[in-house]
Amino acid sequence: MDVRNARRRAPTANRGLSLIEVLVVMAIAAILLGIGVPNMQTFILNNRLASSTHEFYTALQFARSEAVRRGEQITLVHGGTAGSGNWGAGWTMFVDTNRNAAQDAGEETLRAGAPLEAPLTLYGNANFANFIAFDAGGRLTTAGGGAFVVCHGANLVEDGQSRARAVLVNGAGRVRFGLDSNNDGVPEKDSGAVASCTNP
Repeated sequence: MDVRNARRRAPTANRGLSLIEVLVVMAIAAILLGIGVPNMQTFILNNRLASSTHEFYTALQFARSEAVRRGEQITLVHGGTAGSGNWGAGWTMFVDTNRNAAQDAGEETLRAGAPLEAPLTLYGNANFANFIAFDAGGRLTTAGGGAFVVCHGANLVEDGQSRARAVLVNGAGRVRFGLDSNNDGVPEKDSGAVASCTNP
């Protein structure tokens, strides 16, 4: 083989990117980040809301089923200031053998909920300002039902996006998620929309 022809056919060294090409790539990356980051933040926020709401909903369902199974009152009390309805401060579920809505010595703890990480909050309305309890038939021990609201931040809606979820419990002890039938981002109770993140 002719050495000179082999040299001519040998590939040339790869050249680097030009400044224009680098700037075009950076511009495209910036556009994609501008679109993707807000969507990712919304996804994460909605996931945290849904997870916290579902965890509390599941706890209430478990409390009701345990009350029926054991034939005992099952009570949940929150760890916030008395009368505040602040369930986001954590809660304790126990077998309330003397039915006084307070955990006394010897009463078995069934579950405990850790405090929510800010800016998540969880509040109950006036019926659940201190506790919620299910009797041996699975019904609420207090008259009527009520609602809990989980929020991400201080507002039910921010920047046109829902920041709240609701869990409802009726007098018969049935637990369900609050709907948003008019798609305004505010969850609803049987009597209308949730009022605020601290007063469902």
